[in-house]
Amino acid sequence: MIKNSFTVSDNGSLREPGLKTKDSRLKVNIVMKDRRTYIDKLNTLLFGKDLRITKGEPFIEVYPFDFSSYYPEDEYIKEQRIPTDNVYDIRDFGAATDKNNNADCINAAIDAAAKTKGTVLVDGGDYITTTLFLKSDVTLFIAKGSAVCSNKTGEGYNHLGIIHADSCSNITLTGGGKVKGNGEYFGRKPLLDSNMTEHPDVIDVIQMRRDCRAQIRFAHESKYGGPVYFKDCTNVTAHNFIIENAAHWSFRLDSCDGVKISDFIINNNRHVANADGFDISGSSNVDINHCFVSTADDGICIKNAIWLGSKGKMQNITVKNCEVISCANSVKIGTETTYDITGVRVEDCSFMMTDIYPGTVSGIAVESADGSKVTDVTVKNITMDRVTCPIFIRLCNRNRAAEVTAETANAVEFGKKREKARSAEKDTFDMLGEVRDIYIENVSCKNAEVPIILAGFKQKGKVKYVENITLKNINVSYAPYKEVYDRRSFIPEYSDVYPESWRFRNLPAYGIWARHVKGLKLLDYSCTPPRSTWKDEIITEDVI
Repeated sequence: MIKNSFTVSDNGSLREPGLKTKDSRLKVNIVMKDRRTYIDKLNTLLFGKDLRITKGEPFIEVYPFDFSSYYPEDEYIKEQRIPTDNVYDIRDFGAATDKNNNADCINAAIDAAAKTKGTVLVDGGDYITTTLFLKSDVTLFIAKGSAVCSNKTGEGYNHLGIIHADSCSNITLTGGGKVKGNGEYFGRKPLLDSNMTEHPDVIDVIQMRRDCRAQIRFAHESKYGGPVYFKDCTNVTAHNFIIENAAHWSFRLDSCDGVKISDFIINNNRHVANADGFDISGSSNVDINHCFVSTADDGICIKNAIWLGSKGKMQNITVKNCEVISCANSVKIGTETTYDITGVRVEDCSFMMTDIYPGTVSGIAVESADGSKVTDVTVKNITMDRVTCPIFIRLCNRNRAAEVTAETANAVEFGKKREKARSAEKDTFDMLGEVRDIYIENVSCKNAEVPIILAGFKQKGKVKYVENITLKNINVSYAPYKEVYDRRSFIPEYSDVYPESWRFRNLPAYGIWARHVKGLKLLDYSCTPPRSTWKDEIITEDVI
């Protein structure tokens, strides 16, 4: 873990606080052109495929800055009194810190606790385990300074992860301790030999995306799953708890109802592929409050897809008072979206990037890609720093249910080749998506590099609009770099591919770029331009 903290200096470089000499800068030599030529554009068109490392054994070295130097554990996690009543200590069931697998012992303690609505105590150090099967009416109390840990082979999990609960009610995670995922043991060596820690002199979204992917540890076949996976559960509480170094989705909620998460930390290696923070899939009545997330992929992601096992509409999701460091999207609705999502509230949060380049892909991303109607989303009181695209609102028609099943969708994420299959007939969700009634107020973003993007799509001769979008009191200041000259004759629709703000590459606006939007209200908006730009502040096309 890197102990120093770093901030963005006046000229945009990453500097160590308190040091004023030039030598305090983190040295990475990045040479970029300030103009994309026709040859550059042709090369991007013909050879600009996604970088994905698909060969090689697990790479276990931890680079400097893989973990964020800013890590406020004491602000979220407190010493908690170890319970004494109705307690089942895993050591009384044979668990030991020198065992290679404590699953039988811990699961025996869980079975015993379930009979009396008791508490399972994990204390005295780190315990290696395969999957633990939590039961109804059980509290798993991991004491501060102790942990349950994955093994380093990935064997014995079947993608259920370390802590799994299926069709349970009244379950609790607490204690101030950790679930440790050993994330770097399940990814391949990244293309780069060290992390990038200094911004180049030029903003170029195409190169930014390549640089980001060159630092990712793509999945090895041994990847076992994530730390916590709850499915079809009700009345779930997670409080005063830490997930550390996940190999995959850190805290997954599938088709759950009634979840309260607070005073919670997810602290991951920021380059382990698919290491999301919270994944809320097909679940309703979820409250996430006062949490810190630092991770490689999406920080807090709301999904509702048939291939994830979702069954219908999800609603009432609240995210408040959280800090999120993400190499992808801080808070995202999407991308896996077939069923409807409504009633999402995100308030009083801070999104940032520390130590490394590039910054976060998007701060607030509201997307429907596969047929979902995403409605009634409210975002208020958000600060961002080094988030490249502050707001990304996107409707498109990837229609992924006609191409994947649960198994094939996960194949690439677990380092395997995806076979062809489908979850639904082609026309089940085709062209049904909507994004509407989105209200965003009081957003302040420093060091942005991509405009706010609002985009519907045109496909099969039909236009689908994002509708009723209100942006109020939005203040954006750009990172102090020159923008690459990359004037394009047209911007493709990208209607049937993965939606992402970087997908649109170097847009001709620096403040807001909007296309296929109906009912846009822009109130009290301001944007400080980058140091040198050829772009217009606001560009609209088919906005009515």
